[in-house]
Amino acid sequence: MNTAHIRIVAHAGPGADEKERHEASRQLREMLLRQRVEQVVPARSGSAPPGSKAGDLVATGTLIVTLVPAVIGAVVATVQAWSERAAGRSASLVLGEDSLELTGLSAGQQQQLIDVFLERTAGTAERDASDEPS
Repeated sequence: MNTAHIRIVAHAGPGADEKERHEASRQLREMLLRQRVEQVVPARSGSAPPGSKAGDLVATGTLIVTLVPAVIGAVVATVQAWSERAAGRSASLVLGEDSLELTGLSAGQQQQLIDVFLERTAGTAERDASDEPS
């Protein structure tokens, strides 16, 4: 089955501490795993300093979602629902050259942006999926 990858950067809100950012990211990951996605993993941000136990550093709040292109709409809706659960939350989604910022807009404006993103990424997801070996 052909897959695509969406990078999601979740922001817990202004003034959120490390624990709140981690919890918000965990909640979003759990919500995404309830969708028909193949995998949701924390993004890596390079190697840990020499002498530390971790091999890679995790980019707090950044998730990589592996999915089939048909579920992109469900993933966007899930991220939108997550961002609306608490004041100040926002998220950006990146698929190929296209990105979508979910934050501080009216429901109508947000839906217009989502529709444009889904239209634009439909072709990108299909191309990314067809480039992978089966």
